[in-house]
Amino acid sequence: MTLKGVLSAIVTPFDANGEIDASALRTLVNQGIADGVDGFVPAGGTGEFSVLSHEERLKLVDIVAEQTAGRASVLAHTGATSTAEAIKLSRHAERAGATAIMLATPYYERIGFQEAFAYFAAVADATSLPICAYNFPPSTGLHLDVDFLVRLTTEIPQVKYVKDSSADIQQMYTLLGDHSDKITLLNGEDVIMLPALALRARGMVMGSANFMAPALVKLQKASEAGNDGEVVAIWRQINPVIRALAKGSYNSGVKAACEILGLRVGSVRAPILPYSQNQIDSLKKVLSQVDPSLLTGAAR
Repeated sequence: MTLKGVLSAIVTPFDANGEIDASALRTLVNQGIADGVDGFVPAGGTGEFSVLSHEERLKLVDIVAEQTAGRASVLAHTGATSTAEAIKLSRHAERAGATAIMLATPYYERIGFQEAFAYFAAVADATSLPICAYNFPPSTGLHLDVDFLVRLTTEIPQVKYVKDSSADIQQMYTLLGDHSDKITLLNGEDVIMLPALALRARGMVMGSANFMAPALVKLQKASEAGNDGEVVAIWRQINPVIRALAKGSYNSGVKAACEILGLRVGSVRAPILPYSQNQIDSLKKVLSQVDPSLLTGAAR
């Protein structure tokens, strides 16, 4: 199974005690599939992996892989601050039945390209799964540029994808225009969705897919069909939602939107703060102006 289309950066539902709500997570997977997503990314940034324990990350991958049961791809995020932990998480993802693994580079202790290459190589040696490099420099402190990504996929054949959340439009243009035969770009930044689709990006990884998958699926299919007019029309509908999410904590906004639209996901985990009532009211207003057919079926 290849990675393509709309992949939901699935949130981690928490119950009233702040623990993982396995039942809600299974429901969210089923709803995502009903809404048309092609895959899920458990324990990613929108899944709040940075505030999860090692055991919780394992649990998320187990549940999502089991619940999809081959109906959608599973791109398990197994990046960690140490190579040893990334290897443990990656081996577990393979045993759990993940389609591929996604690796954010180690953060906090600043590393360079030499260390990053060794990190990817070590994980590749430890698992047979395809690898998606996760480029998110605001959080990792390292921008995986075009030259590095091309080197990765050339020298480590398991690296087949990059989820690029850098919002570097020039890099996106270059990867799609000059290197699409070497590495598949999955757009990971909502605000540059339109140019990515205009250039026929093969896929996207979006937190907004948790509650707005029908819109994203229609966008992806219209792009693949060359129907640029439909792409623009749908983008105009959802652009206010994308801009609203960009104003505050993205994870808090995605979870608030899910709750507004009938998806039980709970709150974010501290130290991140949930949306205030004013923010919730503002988001409700924006969502109410979107064609209901573009939002999750849970709201209908």
